[in-house]
Amino acid sequence: MRRRFESLFRPGRIGKLELRNRIIMSPMGSNLAEEGGFCGDRIQAYYEARAAGGAAMVTMGSVAVAWPSGAANPRHVAVSEDRFIPGLTELASRVHKHGSRIALQLQHAGLGAVDDCGDGRPLLCPSEPAAKDADMAGDCQPEEIGLMSEPYMRPGASVSYRVAEASDIEWVISHFVSAAGRARESGIDGVEIHAGHGYLISNFLNPSVNCRTDEYGGSIENRSRLLVQIIRAIKEEIGRDYPVWCRLDSTEFLTTGGISVEDACVTAQLAQEAGADAIHCSAYADASRGVSYSTAHATHTPESFIPYAARIRSVLDIPVIGVGRLEPERARALIDEGSIDFVAMARKLLADPELPNKLREGRTQDIRPCIYCYTCISRIFRRESICCAVNPLTGNEHAVALEQAGQPKRVAVIGGGPAGMEAARVAASRGHSVTLFEKNARLGGTTGFSAVSYPENGPLVRYLSAQLRKHAVAVRYGKEVTADMLRRISADAVIVATGAGRELPPIPGVDLPHVLDGDDIRDMMTGNVTPRLLQRTNPLTRLMMRMGHLSGLTANSAFLRLFTRVWMPLGKNVALVGGGLVAVELAEFLAQRGRNVTILESGSVFGKELSLVRRWRNLHDIRQLGVKLLGNTQVLRIAEGRLTHTFNGTQERTIQVDTVILCVGVTAGSPLAETIREAGFDVTLAGDCNDVGYIPGAISQGFEAGRTV
Repeated sequence: MRRRFESLFRPGRIGKLELRNRIIMSPMGSNLAEEGGFCGDRIQAYYEARAAGGAAMVTMGSVAVAWPSGAANPRHVAVSEDRFIPGLTELASRVHKHGSRIALQLQHAGLGAVDDCGDGRPLLCPSEPAAKDADMAGDCQPEEIGLMSEPYMRPGASVSYRVAEASDIEWVISHFVSAAGRARESGIDGVEIHAGHGYLISNFLNPSVNCRTDEYGGSIENRSRLLVQIIRAIKEEIGRDYPVWCRLDSTEFLTTGGISVEDACVTAQLAQEAGADAIHCSAYADASRGVSYSTAHATHTPESFIPYAARIRSVLDIPVIGVGRLEPERARALIDEGSIDFVAMARKLLADPELPNKLREGRTQDIRPCIYCYTCISRIFRRESICCAVNPLTGNEHAVALEQAGQPKRVAVIGGGPAGMEAARVAASRGHSVTLFEKNARLGGTTGFSAVSYPENGPLVRYLSAQLRKHAVAVRYGKEVTADMLRRISADAVIVATGAGRELPPIPGVDLPHVLDGDDIRDMMTGNVTPRLLQRTNPLTRLMMRMGHLSGLTANSAFLRLFTRVWMPLGKNVALVGGGLVAVELAEFLAQRGRNVTILESGSVFGKELSLVRRWRNLHDIRQLGVKLLGNTQVLRIAEGRLTHTFNGTQERTIQVDTVILCVGVTAGSPLAETIREAGFDVTLAGDCNDVGYIPGAISQGFEAGRTV
């Protein structure tokens, strides 16, 4: 074990529960349960993989205590009746055989119980909520709105409210107690009471939601009463030795009059007095705003909850679990300094269930990184089962396995982007002899270049590069592959992963020197002086490009991020034609570097290739930076200094531009694949040359190509 992670692997305790290290799988909804709330093989395999990967404890997120009442997702695990015990018992057994522990996060969704609306039941709440406009729908595609609206479209669906009376509160408490009893009977090691994220108990805690004037409203002590009563009742009826803790919002972002850290400190102390064995410190934000879901609870800002968790830790005698984009090195430091006692990880363990084992064994280069793209969480918004952009096995552990090749082959992979690298990694790990051909001087393809504007992509390329070295993949740079080359290496199978093609749109003026496409931008940043750039750059720019290339600086994404804040050969006013993922990411990058950016999109939704939650985040950020978003537009012509477009199909407008960047025309297809196939080779396509799917599609298709070759 690397000594620098030693603190993460000290045993710890939550109440009577002994844990082998300080890494906990954070609770996270998965939609992996079987029809009717049962815990079947799929979700059991999902949690077992994280237990086998070395987590001290896995926490099953959002387990419905009163299912079907109070459920927020279509495939919640239920614990409301004894018939759910066998599946939970089997899950506990599968986790325990790996030396890990398992907890259930007990939940009633309250105002978030959308399936109550779908089934015609009123939403249980402390007070009837005030009407509030949401800002998310305008940035959603019709298909996404349809998926999220499904419960409200059912026959008999309605949105109504039931303000909790004394009998309702007794009913809630009894269901939490019964659920904890079933958890213990199933061999589950403890329960976490979900008192955060806008669900029922959080509704009571939140002064912006709870307007009651009785013993459950007003002061923080009153607003905490329901949580306190649940903890006490579980301890009294299930056993004081049975571990119980709660997840709290340590603060509420983007909200006036919401939960404050001062409130959270009092609630945590009251929970401790009631018998809670730990406090799990999360956070929340205004649920009516799309950006909230990457502000809290799945923060995009590293460690943004930690100051609040440390404040809560300072008033408690029980452990605190910290969460929120914590890197292992920082988690170790925070534990050492006493800010937190345990670290909870969700997205990181979706990306790599083996992260704890790899840390313990000092194999940090083998850890598959999370790229914080929100593919996982966005699937839950779409009411679909969870998956991971960089780990195709997530959610499929029950059905897919990597098996050693029965007959090792000589495999050629053409293309060194994420699809090709993943295909080569998987094929080589199965015992094949793999040669990867990359026409450029470095691996990563568009993903490697995109790390300049989105740094989170960089670790993925470094991980894949390390895996190619580990599995002895032969990499040949600067090679345009031919059938003769494949014959010389006696290739038995060929995987083509050459990326998407690019076609210039038929717009008058696209050939002007101030008009660039994505390839031009990439070549400019990486110092590749192409014939097109000879016509589009001045001698100083070309000199800078060549110097950067020769010195190796253009291969350094961190350097380019810094240097482009000082100098970048683009005009002040930049128009991006096309409003997809590439345009949205590029717009943020350029606006941060002082450019006036306008995006022109033929449709009404921008960044549609981005996952839903990340799209909300990115569009919020570029609007804050002053980027102009012009939807339902068609570019008519480009001239020196100006661009003319229509708006809503009729109005013609002209905007001033110094540089135009074409972010359209990306297409699947590979003439090379057809040529090689005609030469008699067994060819498989993967990645954007097969179907434009960006990183999730590239990794998924590359994995499958490597798995089946």
